[in-house]
Amino acid sequence: MERSILLISDNANLLKRLKQIMTEWQVISSPTYLPDFLLNRDNQTLIILDLDQFNTLGQRVDTLVLMRQQFRGPLLAVHRKKLGVAMTCDVFDRYHFDELLSLDMANRELRARIQQKIWRYYQPQEDNREVLNTGQLQVDFQHYMVTVNGKQLTMGPVDFRLLVFFMQHENVVLTRAQIAEGVWRNGRDSTMRAIDSHISKLRKLIEADPKAPTCLKTVRGFGYIFESHTEGDTSEKVTAIMKPNS
Repeated sequence: MERSILLISDNANLLKRLKQIMTEWQVISSPTYLPDFLLNRDNQTLIILDLDQFNTLGQRVDTLVLMRQQFRGPLLAVHRKKLGVAMTCDVFDRYHFDELLSLDMANRELRARIQQKIWRYYQPQEDNREVLNTGQLQVDFQHYMVTVNGKQLTMGPVDFRLLVFFMQHENVVLTRAQIAEGVWRNGRDSTMRAIDSHISKLRKLIEADPKAPTCLKTVRGFGYIFESHTEGDTSEKVTAIMKPNS
């Protein structure tokens, strides 16, 4: 699996340092944000922003908001210059970064903090349970396979994550905002509009009659609910968050 770190900086020394401490990752750098870096969402990716350079160049703070909206993986900022209290708070409260790292840290601590955030987003599958059952619907994480009544389904990574999210929150009414954050990790208007389309696709896959769904139902004025039908089913339910191919 490809694992890449995008360093938003043209600081050659910082790039060299990251390559030295993150030897199992491909580290690339760019002086500006690269949305194309995020096109393949199934790989493990990490973004580290050099705040010293970002502030010096006077780049638009809108870019920081856009990064979090578009990227659902670990988003870290590094700095050496002293930051004001307002900027420190904005990094977390306004821009929703996961970590603020000081370049004065020793390599061992810097690596440990980066690795912890990677673990938070990309926990290895062997640390989680392998099967999720809800009635006649089964997700096999080990083989990345979904079956309904024993019939194997074919679906893409986004639909897979969406289905798992619903199954992990069965019998709970979920708003579009909750679904967008839980599956896409952003609340953009385009994401909100895409939810209905993906749910329609899911219904065609898992429902006997997509026009009269019995599992994935619309709750008018609120959102959606995934209702389980597990009478007589003794299968063990699993609640660990899974991210296939990520």
